[in-house]
Amino acid sequence: MRPFAARLALTLAVLLCSLATAGSAFAQIAEPKPNPSPADVEAAKNHMAAGVAFLRDPDGARYEEAYPEFRKAYENSGSLNALQNLAICSQKLELDGEAIEYYKIVLAKKGDDLAPEEKAQIERDLAALQATVAWVSLSADRPGVTLVDTRTPRQGNPIRNTYHIGIEQKKFGIHPGNHKLVARAEGMKDSEWTVQIANGGDYNHEFRFDPATQVTDGVTPPQPPLPPVPQPGEEDEGIPVYVWVAGGVTLAAAIPWAVFMGLSASKKSDYDALRGTAPVADQEDARSSLKTTNLLADVFLGITAAGAVTTGVLLAIALTSDSGDSADASDGPKYGVDYTIAPMADGQGTVGAAFTARF
Repeated sequence: MRPFAARLALTLAVLLCSLATAGSAFAQIAEPKPNPSPADVEAAKNHMAAGVAFLRDPDGARYEEAYPEFRKAYENSGSLNALQNLAICSQKLELDGEAIEYYKIVLAKKGDDLAPEEKAQIERDLAALQATVAWVSLSADRPGVTLVDTRTPRQGNPIRNTYHIGIEQKKFGIHPGNHKLVARAEGMKDSEWTVQIANGGDYNHEFRFDPATQVTDGVTPPQPPLPPVPQPGEEDEGIPVYVWVAGGVTLAAAIPWAVFMGLSASKKSDYDALRGTAPVADQEDARSSLKTTNLLADVFLGITAAGAVTTGVLLAIALTSDSGDSADASDGPKYGVDYTIAPMADGQGTVGAAFTARF
């Protein structure tokens, strides 16, 4: 392989690897900061005020909107008042496992500072939750699964919560009743489990996805340019290795581009389903995931297009070089192409290749 072709292939391969891993780590909700800064405390106060405003809405307490505000207030400052309000929201939203955990922390760390009637109310709520909560251990046959749990009560509107699961089992404290759990994985058909959860029950379930039902949205990965077919009477000396390498890199970029196109459609569907009904935090997570998937699809589309152009240029150069090499010295002056290809970077995160040719 010619040196410049090897360098080009290596540069493109490294670029593909780095982009494939970008965005793979998503931030999770953190534990309270041990030493919050003044800015953290100020942010916590703002979130706390917003949460209280949602609870005092004239049309009725808006627990779904207040929940993420109190959660952020607690994360920024470790405020036990924020945690107590978060426990109340969790209980109202039927996040029974979370409510139990938060109430226990409030009683352990704030017990003597609570008014007697307030402490007695928390103890009653905690006892009621512990008496009825059902513990459900959930997992899936792949990571990164979003689980939408809908409980249909005998009276009133359905109650929906969203969880995130993967290969390792996670245990959730779930309110008893009739539940429909829908597991969603990128590019796969939904996997569902309908179950009647009894008071104090203990359940295990693994969501499995059938590879045969993988959703592709009809997207077919583009194919690399085909090499020219030798004409009768022409000598076929074969296509140089570096042309095949460039074509292979192009195909390697085209496949994830097609995959992310399909994932983007799935993410858009998930986001539309959550808008206006799910907690604000879940809507923000879905929107962020959609933006990330769209960005990756655009990045790999750009790499695929650049790879296709590079493959075509290298192929043209190879054919020109072969024609010049086969000519006899007595045929007169040789006309060809003087070219250079080198990787380049602008110092701001943009990486590519520079092509210069003189005919």
